[in-house]
Amino acid sequence: MKTKIIFGLIALFATILTVQAIEPVHVEFAAERVSQLMHDNAYVAMAAPIIVSANITPELIEELKLKYKRIKLITVVVEPAVYDIDELTSKDRANLRILGIDVEIIENTELELKDRLKPLEQLADFRDDKDKSKIAVELSKYTGKEIEKAEQYQFIVKRPDRGLIKMLLPLAEKGKVDEFSEKAVKNLVIKGDLEMLEDGIVFMGVVAQLRRMISPARSFLSKA
Repeated sequence: MKTKIIFGLIALFATILTVQAIEPVHVEFAAERVSQLMHDNAYVAMAAPIIVSANITPELIEELKLKYKRIKLITVVVEPAVYDIDELTSKDRANLRILGIDVEIIENTELELKDRLKPLEQLADFRDDKDKSKIAVELSKYTGKEIEKAEQYQFIVKRPDRGLIKMLLPLAEKGKVDEFSEKAVKNLVIKGDLEMLEDGIVFMGVVAQLRRMISPARSFLSKA
């Protein structure tokens, strides 16, 4: 009986946590809440590779690990995602500067989204400021919402064995780009958005990552 009660309480507690996780975010300080959620759930992003391809599943990855032992998930981004902070108006830029918030960091697309959003956490500092709270509330509409999805493709590649290294390394070192590209893709890419390999940009994106993958072998050989 005690065991049933304990499990019942655990289930109730889990339900409460779930409800809290999806409760509506107050508009006034949305940026503050988004930052907290990203911090609390950071372990999710680090726990496993992010899969964006419909042709790849966690089950497929586990299956291929058993078959090939060492595999790698590579992503080729053709067009990055567009977020609401990529479309700041001139008025909002000016208001951010009035509040002393670093606009350059927010608009720096070289940074990760979480780092670009960090300056917006300062909006919460103005909640009790009679003169600036209205501006802060208006600017809190920027939460890092995705407006346009990224055009990206994923592929699973296997680690080359000694035979493949012997075949590919000389081609890479001699600058035989075409031959290296064709043989590397044919022998190393095993699953993913394979139909997109006909696209020149995607193909070269894959090849570039395959070249980097064999670079440790090249580095080792140069020291021998």
